Amino acid sequence: MVDYNLGCTVRLDDEETLALLAGLYEDGAIRHIQVQAVPLPRRLFRERLDRVAASGIPSIVHAPHHSHGVNPCAPAAYDDRPPGEIEEYIEEAMRQTLEAADALGAETIVLHAGRYEPGGRSDAEDTFADFLDRHADPRLTLENLPAVYAGYPLLGNTAKELAALAGTRITRFCLDFPHLACTANYRHLSFVDELERFEDLNVALHHLSNIRRGSITDEHLALDHPDGGLDLAAVFARLRRHSAVLTTLEYKEDSANVYTRQVRVFAGLWEDRAGSEAHP
Repeated sequence: MVDYNLGCTVRLDDEETLALLAGLYEDGAIRHIQVQAVPLPRRLFRERLDRVAASGIPSIVHAPHHSHGVNPCAPAAYDDRPPGEIEEYIEEAMRQTLEAADALGAETIVLHAGRYEPGGRSDAEDTFADFLDRHADPRLTLENLPAVYAGYPLLGNTAKELAALAGTRITRFCLDFPHLACTANYRHLSFVDELERFEDLNVALHHLSNIRRGSITDEHLALDHPDGGLDLAAVFARLRRHSAVLTTLEYKEDSANVYTRQVRVFAGLWEDRAGSEAHP
């Protein structure tokens, strides 16, 4: 029996990947799934949710984010929909998210603060605080985001910033390793130092993939990608210190080849770290 709790991500509406992950779960290769909630028509939402629940796999839920039209800190930024339509859409998306967590017995709901327009950080912080007031839930788990993506800034990039955004409303956090590495590269910070600062937070979940060496762009690369630049030694040292914390693999290509292979790669890296600690 492995001494880590590894999982993989699946969109609520991706039945093919769900079937694959059910097989990995039955084989003992993973112990949980992260269900990416995406806004769906009501009937389709219930159908897909019921199928995930029927799989019996322990689940966490990832709330929709700006790519799905849900941008808590600046709802109208980079969005040409009427404000009232945006607000309605976000409220329904969050209702579905909470319903999914209830149905799946999920103790964790991962949340992105979102993206904002340059110069709008202060307003974004205030708007996010208002969002948390409207959607208070002890399962909300705030994730660190890369400093920039596709030219726009994102809110909540370091441990210190997450703590400030959370205030007293959120007490749990998700540490995304490649997001932190992108932020460190963009701001010319030490990844190891920034990683150490997460020791002061109540981290309930890790997100793991890879980035290119020196990159500021999150690409969800494979752990063994030939151009991978994530400091895997530092990452796995933390994972082994916090082995009870769930770790979820996240890839943009949700295919059998990607997850089946990456679960094996993770297992190999875990064993390599165990060997290096035993023989310094």
